[in-house]
Amino acid sequence: MTYDEAVQWLYSAVPNFQRDGGNKNYKIGLEGPQELWSYLGYPTTDIPTIHVAGTNGKGSTVHLMASGMREMGLRVGVFSSPHLFDFRERAKIGTTKVPESFIIEFVSQHQDFFTKGGYSFFELTLMLSLRWFEDEKVDWIILETGMGGRLDATNICRPELTMITNIGLDHVQWLGTTRAAIAAEKAGIIKAGVPAVIVQKDSETQAVFERVAHDQKAPLFWASGFEFESDLRGDYQKYNINGAATALDLLFPEYQSVWSLGFARVVTNTGLQGRWMIIDQEPRTVCDTGHNGHAFSELVPQVQRECEGTIHWVLGSAGDKDFKEVLELLPIEGSKFYWTASTSPRTAAPEVLGELAASMGRYGNHFSSVLEAWGAAKNNAKPKDLIFIGGSTFVVADLAL
Repeated sequence: MTYDEAVQWLYSAVPNFQRDGGNKNYKIGLEGPQELWSYLGYPTTDIPTIHVAGTNGKGSTVHLMASGMREMGLRVGVFSSPHLFDFRERAKIGTTKVPESFIIEFVSQHQDFFTKGGYSFFELTLMLSLRWFEDEKVDWIILETGMGGRLDATNICRPELTMITNIGLDHVQWLGTTRAAIAAEKAGIIKAGVPAVIVQKDSETQAVFERVAHDQKAPLFWASGFEFESDLRGDYQKYNINGAATALDLLFPEYQSVWSLGFARVVTNTGLQGRWMIIDQEPRTVCDTGHNGHAFSELVPQVQRECEGTIHWVLGSAGDKDFKEVLELLPIEGSKFYWTASTSPRTAAPEVLGELAASMGRYGNHFSSVLEAWGAAKNNAKPKDLIFIGGSTFVVADLAL
């Protein structure tokens, strides 16, 4: 078996949310991951773990913490999703991605059992990561939920600390149609007696977290304000920095002067990409994986503030996303729009996006690829304009940076 064959076999697992969305027998629950964990001998049971859920900011927060802990000399295994450019990004220790040889061996050795169980892509990649972290004897693990929390496969862990970054209206078909309902699902990661950090406090979700923490007798902490600088430049990172700092201050209060150094070295220490990432100058070109209204409520003001001319929006979306909330936030005056497909089978047709956008007064052209749309934006843009590329993780991934 080659590496490509092993990854393709994992991708062929159904359900595969990243490939198909929720339309192909999508399931959530802990029975499958518990079976897999037992079969593999419960890897990483004895390794201290941080468990992170939330609508947006999970990936940045996870990598902020990992970078800080690396400055302390700790080897931290990070499980996060989706990946941008390389499947192996899903399991990392520092900047080291899970080796191709390990993936081949893992799939080859357990393929028969996995096939009989009908496990999902996410469940299998989680177990692959835990097995690798166990073999590598990492000092800590940070697990990012895929979706939700209560029934997310990662919720089999026994963490030292849990964290919820924020709550927005995303994945409503599975998590609930109100922010309070979604908060209840995310709060399902809060464990009995385990400290929980909530990054953003608001009137609609506060009572939910307080109730669950009380029921679980879990100490509850609201993220404090910290003034640490970071190489992650998006304005929205202030929330993620506060959450990561609050968590690390609870776990390692005596080492704040050390772990805080890692916040300015996240990209170097972890290889994280795609967060307010400047990929070209004149015109300034920024890409970001923000993909819902909650994210764009932070992104749009920053784009407007940093642009001295016209904003060129190169945007695509997953077909199962409600993109109307994003479109409502995009300024009409001073903007040009480029609706693009991506190579993901989940992508929305650019004609569909364009038609929806036009009905809301935002007119643009359609493109069959991200690079084609970016090229058109570059041809139209002047030096003081700004090109923003995003709307979906899949759009940023197609930049192949």
